[in-house]
Amino acid sequence: MGEDLLSRIPFYVEQASYCVTFHDRNLCTRCTDSGCPRLDEAAALLADYREQRSTRYQTSRKGRTR
Repeated sequence: MGEDLLSRIPFYVEQASYCVTFHDRNLCTRCTDSGCPRLDEAAALLADYREQRSTRYQTSRKGRTR
């Protein structure tokens, strides 16, 4: 089942997740005191993906009746 879930996650989302993890370990050489454009871009991409996913699942759940 884990493989099925991973195959549904787009590659760009997986890469953005790695970027955030990379920055959590303080390994980025481009980070400055004011932030990092790579981290900002990855965070925005993940937030957008989560919003799309949330909207999609809320829509599919509203269609179900018990």
